[in-house]
Amino acid sequence: MRDGSARDGLRTAAAHAEHIDDFDMRHLRYFLTVVRAGTVSAAAQELRISQPSLSQQIRRLERRIGAPLFIRSSRGVELTSGGRAFLREVQGIPGQLRSAIAAAAPTPRTWPVGVCGGVPAEVLAEVQAGLAGQHAEQSGAQPGPRLPMRAVDAADQQELLRHGEIAFGIVRLPLPASGLLRAVVWDEPLGIVLHSGHPLAGRSHLGWDDLAGQRLLWYDDGCAPGYADSVPAQLAALGWHAELFPMDQDQHALFVHALQTTADLVGLRPRRAVQGAAQLLWRPLPTPRPPRERLAVTALADSHPARVLRRAAAQRDWHLPA
Repeated sequence: MRDGSARDGLRTAAAHAEHIDDFDMRHLRYFLTVVRAGTVSAAAQELRISQPSLSQQIRRLERRIGAPLFIRSSRGVELTSGGRAFLREVQGIPGQLRSAIAAAAPTPRTWPVGVCGGVPAEVLAEVQAGLAGQHAEQSGAQPGPRLPMRAVDAADQQELLRHGEIAFGIVRLPLPASGLLRAVVWDEPLGIVLHSGHPLAGRSHLGWDDLAGQRLLWYDDGCAPGYADSVPAQLAALGWHAELFPMDQDQHALFVHALQTTADLVGLRPRRAVQGAAQLLWRPLPTPRPPRERLAVTALADSHPARVLRRAAAQRDWHLPA
């Protein structure tokens, strides 16, 4: 039997629900996608619907609310003051709904995982084993949830986590984001990666003087925010003020191609990340304390996925940074 305060809370919630019977969760997803994408056309492409159809649905939402949400211009869309107020109140709803479903049915059918660029296959296998293993321990022989993984820039992952579009993210640390639980699954020293045809390929050890004339094939800010800035800063402190050659590094083939076709270009990776790549050579940095690559699984703090992540971290000895 529920106590009086609980009954009062349910009565209030039910009364509030009467006023949103005709509110479609689809419209909420459309609104949040337009906010994130910045233009209706980009949002329509992401949602896989036509731009006129999306514009019509946004206008229908605005009529239902009774206020305009966006200011439209040739550059895209901006939120009105009412749109900003609406966003503040609704941006947590998808994540809250996902958590409510997870609480009622602790074994969801899918746990989508967003993956930043350049993550080694063995890290994906470790994350798969660690997260899926929690379900196996909790439910015995029952089939566990799928963990579909897709490429998502680290800069976009927090918003997708908050909106409930992914349950977990895989990112490089440091990551300038708040409200996330992080579990480090990979912590390796970085070294120089050369193509086998590079002028320095014949040297087993490289000095700072050798590297002074080399450009560094590196991540752009969206692909690895925080990490993209911190590692070059560490290299500069060690004496190598590298000229950066930024690129989207989701595809290993493009990484290899860039090193192969540019004579003064080197990469920076852990040794294990390029083992078995016949065209690539790895050389240690000339320092006893090189920068490191740390890959972490993230989830929204205090969410059901965060509880799953904590159990996996304890079982797999993944480090939880403070």
